[in-house]
Amino acid sequence: MKILILAILLAAFCLCSCNKSDNLKSIDGCPIDTVISNNYLNDAKEIVYQRILSGDYVMDSNQVLFNQQEVDRVLSAIQSVYALHSAQSDSIFNIDKIHTFKLYVLNSIELQVNINTPEIKNMVNGQPTGNTAFDGLLAKYGFTYNSRYPPVQNLPFLNITSNTWYNMQALLPMFKQFSFILGAQGDGSVGDGNKIIYQINGATRTLNFNIGLGDCPAGCTGSYSRQFTIDQNCKATFIKSAYIP
Repeated sequence: MKILILAILLAAFCLCSCNKSDNLKSIDGCPIDTVISNNYLNDAKEIVYQRILSGDYVMDSNQVLFNQQEVDRVLSAIQSVYALHSAQSDSIFNIDKIHTFKLYVLNSIELQVNINTPEIKNMVNGQPTGNTAFDGLLAKYGFTYNSRYPPVQNLPFLNITSNTWYNMQALLPMFKQFSFILGAQGDGSVGDGNKIIYQINGATRTLNFNIGLGDCPAGCTGSYSRQFTIDQNCKATFIKSAYIP
């Protein structure tokens, strides 16, 4: 009787625990080399951030720090392609050295400020602002004032940077709550370039490594793409190469 009850409870638990992230969890566990984790960490964060902006399901999408499982999931897909050591993958990593175009620069913030306030005057002079909460926010996330671009009366903006990339959707509102901060926005890049396009379909992930063609600083006129799929066992398969106008 106890065995029957235990079996029923286990079945009920399995049914109740199913949710939208089940397919995502089923593709975890791929090992990641330091070569990939060191060189593609910001690419992975950029990809996760773009997924958040597009409305895809992303764990902890309302948190400042990116969910490590989400970041590792992207890194492990890149790792799986890298581990093929095929003509296509070697070209991607060793010849073309494709990284995703950093449309969003997630360690840099532009603050619109009231330059007449003592807090901003202190900051421009290389001192703590004197506002404990604001100085604590800067310290918590490792941001420092970029003195190369001081604010002026007709251009009251200053730049702060960190060594870590963050989810700006969650971080920027924290800076906007201070009276001497009139606005806050994340930095970005102008133009276009190479891309790593990442998609999830159930337990299968798809990676497109695109080389931008044409005058990419002004906007690429096309791209050359190599597409791979990665299954739940971390096995990558080359699918096709294609020119995309």
